[in-house]
Amino acid sequence: MSDRYVAEQPGLYHLAPKGLYVPEGHEVILIDSCIWIYYFEDHPRYADLIDAMLTQWVGRGTALLTSELSLLEIKTGPLRREKPSVAAEYQLYLNNFPGLSLIPIDQSILNHAARLRARCRIKTPDAIIIATGLEQGATLAITNDQAWKGIDGMGVVCLEDLAVP
Repeated sequence: MSDRYVAEQPGLYHLAPKGLYVPEGHEVILIDSCIWIYYFEDHPRYADLIDAMLTQWVGRGTALLTSELSLLEIKTGPLRREKPSVAAEYQLYLNNFPGLSLIPIDQSILNHAARLRARCRIKTPDAIIIATGLEQGATLAITNDQAWKGIDGMGVVCLEDLAVP
């Protein structure tokens, strides 16, 4: 496991390494739970790409969003492995990540999620996270779930489509 989850404010920000594409032109970006999991667990294929994206966005002052539901999803792995201190550090890191807002789930989000589920047949957690982004004005979502690409109202970028083989 990497030390990426250490609950410290990230330091100085640098440009993405050559060859890594970082989506630009969005003031508000929704980040799916899986992105944080790949980042914290130092995924061999995605961690550097995620680091480059986050670095660029924070450096530009982009507003980043994650549903509070993501805390449940992010903390499940460490808790399953009986590492509550790691789960706590993940939460502390997100709570202090520059430019990131953890959005609580309210009735407006739940109503929007119900409409998404009815129309797009996506899973409840995904519908809640997507509805969170749409309700908060996100124009881009970063995920690795191809099913999100059918959602109207917000661009979707999958890590798999950006990763270097």
